[in-house]
Amino acid sequence: MWTDDQFAQFNEQGYLCERGLLSQQEIDELISSTQQAADDEANSSEVHVVRESSGALRTIFRLHKKVESCRQIIRDSRISDPLKQIFNDDAYVFHSKLNVKAGFEGAVWLWHQDYGYWQFDGMKDNMTSVLIMLDKTTLYNGNMLFVAGSHKWGVLDHYSDEVSTSYKQWCITPDVLKEKITDESMFTPVIGEPGDVFYFDCNIVHGSGHNMSPLPRRSLIFACAAMSNQPTGKDDPRPDWVVARDFESITSDMQTAARA
Repeated sequence: MWTDDQFAQFNEQGYLCERGLLSQQEIDELISSTQQAADDEANSSEVHVVRESSGALRTIFRLHKKVESCRQIIRDSRISDPLKQIFNDDAYVFHSKLNVKAGFEGAVWLWHQDYGYWQFDGMKDNMTSVLIMLDKTTLYNGNMLFVAGSHKWGVLDHYSDEVSTSYKQWCITPDVLKEKITDESMFTPVIGEPGDVFYFDCNIVHGSGHNMSPLPRRSLIFACAAMSNQPTGKDDPRPDWVVARDFESITSDMQTAARA
């Protein structure tokens, strides 16, 4: 579990980093198994793959269902216990994905709040994402930027962008960005080493630039929600690779004890 100071930082800043939480051996296994899922794309109906216009891999969804190492890592007590602390409830995986920024080809993710998407799935905003760095992340290979404390701004106006990249993005409007983000000193670069794990609130404003480096940037992300927070009121929900249909706990006492 987090200390009181860690929990206070998460609530104040909207994110928390645990450096070196996973070993290189664990990261190597995650890289190997997710790469296998990408290579097996044509033979699998269990993952959903998005590519850049160049053909480079951008995202693989639904890995917690397809890849056993991903299924297990989000249940590891080192990662899952803080989720139960954040939610004061058991948690489940709303969706999972591997975000890939290939060297020189990885494209931008425009400024957004994750809840900017998820509010339309019938979700409440007690949601948190867990990001596991699989590669060294620098200021040049398309790192994310957080705006610390922006989770307290409430849900901002978003619009649909279908032209900037190969993937439709729900982005904060330019007028709101100009009002809210007035200086680059507000940015926190999300950089670090393989095995670093970041937790971030679903309302924190974040985005990332193009990969200008030869180094790839791969991040495994689990969007998680409180068990009491499940999609409601949508007759035609988005596909199950992005909106959960089953709600298996990743934080039950039995599972936590088994991994301790």
